[in-house]
Amino acid sequence: MNHILSSFVLAAGIAVAQTAPCISLNDATNSVGTSVTAFGFAGPGVLAYRFTPATSTILMAAEIYTASSLNNQGYMTLEIYDESALSLPGTRLGGGTWQTQTAGLGLDWQGASFDALVTLSAGTNYWLVWRESGGNRLPYEPAGTTTTVARLSNGNWILQATAQALKWRGYCNLLDAAGVQPIGFGCASTAGRVPAAFTNYLPNATSGTASFQFEASGFLPGSLGLAILGANPAFTSFPLAIAPAGCFLHSDATVVNTVVIGTGNQQAQHAVGANGHAWADLPIPTDPALVGAVIDAQFAGLDVLSGAPLPFVFSNGVRITLS
Repeated sequence: MNHILSSFVLAAGIAVAQTAPCISLNDATNSVGTSVTAFGFAGPGVLAYRFTPATSTILMAAEIYTASSLNNQGYMTLEIYDESALSLPGTRLGGGTWQTQTAGLGLDWQGASFDALVTLSAGTNYWLVWRESGGNRLPYEPAGTTTTVARLSNGNWILQATAQALKWRGYCNLLDAAGVQPIGFGCASTAGRVPAAFTNYLPNATSGTASFQFEASGFLPGSLGLAILGANPAFTSFPLAIAPAGCFLHSDATVVNTVVIGTGNQQAQHAVGANGHAWADLPIPTDPALVGAVIDAQFAGLDVLSGAPLPFVFSNGVRITLS
């Protein structure tokens, strides 16, 4: 999609900083150990970490500090679970999936916006569940504050003997960053999930961002997907009356491309994709003339069970301002 950059309108963008997390642990530094997860030939690794919010809040996104050490084109997923009567992860409340690439995402904070609003009650135990492809840096801070860990093994949660100093951030907003602004919200599919779009990359045209991409998760796996890119920084979102309830168009749709909505697990190759996940590559060249350009993006996915005349559900929008 690199060729479409020349068609985008230049505008004066405001590159605000990333919104602070509303819950976090060991996130004051970028100090992390050197250990990596094992590659499981039986499937992805799944670890869970207990946390107890001090105040009631609603989570919309989460990040951990990690990196991939294998060239396996894998995925990662962060989810929030409540706690069962056995004091282990119980029911999934929401989550999101993102793509990990050794060439694109090095050791850094990375994560996803959630496919549901996750309501947390003060003083109640919850679990942050990390599903990963194997060969990824364990997000543990040396000598940091520890928390209880559980591992999923053969479908059963097993409490681990050693607590770990997890590095994570939970957000009461969709993921944002300097030059990255979420626009509105998505609309729910018949499966009850709300697709969420985001990016883990900073849109830099001064030095280039060859691996820049938009992502979304929460769609029906294997359905027809669309990536919608816009060129009008003054575009105002409007409701789509013939789509399912609550769907908005957040981009002026200068370019619309079909994309893969995945069906695999976190070890899937990109040709298959991860369950309900979609992405669109937009390599940003090194070109100072592009600084200030604004690009809007959102995703749509076919919902075959919807009775709407336009049976597609839509994610929130993401507006980037090149720096």
